[in-house]
Amino acid sequence: MTLNVINLHASVEGKEILRGVSLTIKKGEVHAIMGPNGSGKSTLASTLLGHPSYKSRGKILLDGKNIRLLPTENRAKAGLFLAFQSPVAIAGVSVMNLLRSAYAARFEKKTASKTVQNPVLARRMNIGGMSIGDFTDMVKSYAASLDLKEELLSRGIHEGFSGGEKKKIEMLQSLVLPTKFAIFDEIDTGLDVDALRSVSKGLEQLSKKGVGVLIITHYQRILHYVKPDVVHVLVNGLIVRTGNASLAKKIEDEGYGTFR
Repeated sequence: MTLNVINLHASVEGKEILRGVSLTIKKGEVHAIMGPNGSGKSTLASTLLGHPSYKSRGKILLDGKNIRLLPTENRAKAGLFLAFQSPVAIAGVSVMNLLRSAYAARFEKKTASKTVQNPVLARRMNIGGMSIGDFTDMVKSYAASLDLKEELLSRGIHEGFSGGEKKKIEMLQSLVLPTKFAIFDEIDTGLDVDALRSVSKGLEQLSKKGVGVLIITHYQRILHYVKPDVVHVLVNGLIVRTGNASLAKKIEDEGYGTFR
């Protein structure tokens, strides 16, 4: 299982931002993309999930299938997940309801029950082939592993949440939903030490589940807790250096000046 990005270009309003990015992430690997502000890191995340504002060319191969022209919904169903740097609040939709709906949509062909004739009732009784009780227990278990208060699950998505709680909710979604490759855009921004440790635990859980992880950051903070298998340096829309975890330490010590 691989995510192959080949010679990916992306532009917005006629301005080219990504100028030929190539990388390969395998099952269970943790990759980090580091770079200065304005280097194209967030553009890469948005382009991988098909943000309509970006025009792209090149290839995004998920298990050998080019998904670059697919709409965002289909990319998500194929197993891509993106955690936003600044997730927005959605009034009136609880965290638990979002997770239920997203999970059921991912497994919509499995939600029909052979024993229940009413299809609406069947969907209520089954969430991706799981009972409501089992699904709820799974969500609560993952929430506990992230030190996330259970009461937040019944509140509107990100309504009144702290910065750390928002990032934990993003991490919770990646753990609950059937994800093959998870992309985290500045997941460490604004986190205190305790929240950073909780989020790092989530990243480790994903990797152990066989999920390929791409962490986008310009600090090494989170990499003190999660050791990446591969580090890429993105500058001016190009990956200019790829190495192991020691590359992140070099950036921390010397900055990005030598890569510009």
